[in-house]
Formats: sequence, C-alpha cells, structure tokens
Amino acid sequence: MPVSVCEATSAAPGSRGVVSRLRGTSGERPEVDAGLAGGLRDWLEDGLSEAVAALPGGGPPVRVTKEAVNQVLVCEAHFLAARDVARPLSLELARGLLVDALFRQWITTGDVSDPWEDAVASLAVSSDGAEMTAFLGSLGSDARQALRGELHSHLEHMTASWPPPSPSWMARTQERLIVPLAGGQVVLSGVVDLALGTPSAGRASVCIVEVKSGRRRIEHRGDLHLYALLETLRSGAPPFRIATFYTATGELDVEPVGRDALTSALHRVLAAGQRLCRLAAGAEPQRTPNPLCSHCTGLPACPPGRQRVDAASRA
Repeated sequence: MPVSVCEATSAAPGSRGVVSRLRGTSGERPEVDAGLAGGLRDWLEDGLSEAVAALPGGGPPVRVTKEAVNQVLVCEAHFLAARDVARPLSLELARGLLVDALFRQWITTGDVSDPWEDAVASLAVSSDGAEMTAFLGSLGSDARQALRGELHSHLEHMTASWPPPSPSWMARTQERLIVPLAGGQVVLSGVVDLALGTPSAGRASVCIVEVKSGRRRIEHRGDLHLYALLETLRSGAPPFRIATFYTATGELDVEPVGRDALTSALHRVLAAGQRLCRLAAGAEPQRTPNPLCSHCTGLPACPPGRQRVDAASRA
C-alpha cells in the first residue's frame, strides 16, 4: 500500500521485481550534487567542534553507531548501562541471526541446501557466534523444531522475492560504512545487510537494504536514514534508494533518498554525537525516564527510573 515517500508492497514474483524496484533505470536516478557531501560533513564538524574540544587527550575515538544513537537519545544513563552488559540471548535474537546468515548465503551463492544446518554452520564460524551456537544447542527439541519451521518460512519468502543473484547487481553483504570526523576523534560507523550498485559521481546509483526478521518498527526508517547519511559522507554521493526487506512476510519497503532524509539523520547524529562526547569526557549522564526503564540493567541505581516503574505498576 503506498504511503507518502515509502512504497510498502509485497516483493512477490509477480510484482515489478525486487531488483528493478531497488535499482530503477538510469533515467530515474537523480544527478549528484557535488557539494552535498562536503556541506553535510562541514555541518557535522562544526556542530561537534565544541564537544570534541572537551575530550581528554589520547583517548579512544568516540564511536557513533546505530545502537548508540538510538540509546543515547532516549536516555544517557540507559546507554551506559546497556554498553556494559552483553546482549541477552533469546529465541528472537537467534531467529534474527539465523535469518541474516541465510540471506547472505542466498544473495552471494543463490543456493541453500538445508536452512537450519547452513545457518547454524555460518554462525559457528562467525567472530561472535560461539555463544549463540551453544544457546541453540541447549534448546529443547520442541523449541528447536519450531525455530526450524520459522526459518523455512523466512527462506521461502527470500527465494520467492529475490531472484538468483547476478554479478550485475554489484551486491555486497555486510558492507561496512566508516566515516571519521574531527581528525578521527569521532567515528561514525555502521554495517548494512546489503548494498547494490557502485557510487557514481554523476547520478545516484547505490541502494541500501536492511533485512528484518521481526515486525515493522518505526525506528527502522531512522536507521536507514542514518546509513544513507554515512554512505553519502563516505562516497560523496547519496544512495538512490533505501529499503527494508521483511523476511516474515516478503514485503519490501522502498524509499527514495532526498535531502530531508539526510538532514534528519544529520540532526540525530549531531545530537547523539554531542552527548556521546560529553559522556566520554566524564560528564554525569542525564537520566530520562522512559518505557525502557523496566528493562534497564541500571535501574537499581536510577531514582527517576525506579519512580517511573513504581508509578507504572500502581496505574
């Protein structure tokens, strides 16, 4: 169903085709404004200069990631608490990692022989997959069988929506975007699930795709806008389109990249970067009560958070 700037329809075999929706034709792609990336970079550098000047010398760079932006803008204390603990293992997290592994395999090889075995094997050789592999091995037979069934369903939507990969896609999975600022004292970074096309100085060409195994969330569009900003700063040209592919339904949400999306992302990055620099300089974190308080590991030491949770429990 069409909505303003975001086209949300199922990427089924009978549709226009997922690749054509993402890549379009050369005539559809806007010309690149040669001064856009430089102007955005200057805007960020100027906005961060005061916060960067307060950083202690010789320290590690302040890293601005998708997770850091989302967390620190909600609550600085929650960001610090979440940073210091490992992400809890869960069936939802396991499904997401397994689906990501299958999507990478399908896009790069066009072949999946056994969804469960292939995905678990991919996790086992990843740099941080040992814990999740052990978690999967600890599941009871019923839970494991249910997860296997989900994985088959997600794979069916992938293969029905995405044609066998072609070299002409110039497809890159797990594309890392790194943008140093302020002489490397601040580093913007992100990893996109899939990038198609190569940057062009003439017309916008790249398309960025995020893969989600869960339901739609409002923050998904904000994450894509952030990646669009990083690609613009890194390559000098904005992406042509950005998209989210939902493997549970086979739906593909596609959005063109305009100045509004880039400036919106810049404002969020700038606000988050200033807060992250202030925290890195040793400032006391601001505590902002919010719906995440009840799940925050820092709750015992947070009076405003405890007050919110207590009030919610009495409501």
